[in-house]
Amino acid sequence: MLIVDQLVKEIWPEIYTPIIGEEQVNYMLETYQSLENIQKEISEGDQYFILLADNQPVGYTAYRESADEVYLSKLYLTNATRGKGYGNQVFSWYEQVAAGKKLRLNVNKYNQRAIAIYEHRGFKCVDSCQNDIGAGFVMDDYVYLKDLSK
Repeated sequence: MLIVDQLVKEIWPEIYTPIIGEEQVNYMLETYQSLENIQKEISEGDQYFILLADNQPVGYTAYRESADEVYLSKLYLTNATRGKGYGNQVFSWYEQVAAGKKLRLNVNKYNQRAIAIYEHRGFKCVDSCQNDIGAGFVMDDYVYLKDLSK
């Protein structure tokens, strides 16, 4: 779990500070991306995976599965490994995991790079949501879906 914690602290500020600001990033690191919260999510059934390249950790991903869908809650790669095809490999794996189901994810409305990747992979925007996460912050997201049930 310490590897995931290190990856979170490396990746999150770089991706999200320009989008939501340092204060909200720090708040989310302390609450939603803390080691304690990750352990809680695992105890509730979330599946976490460390992504490796040449036996070195380069990212992490997590999902939760229900009867009719797989919710992809996290997919993060280090800056040095983005754009090298690792994300495509992970998405192909998720399509196998979610075969016969729907694959759903949330993405910040201003995370244009991620949105472009999801749309390129065949995800469709099906909704938007704003969730109050405390301390005066909100998560302002789009909901994307790829229907693999057909």
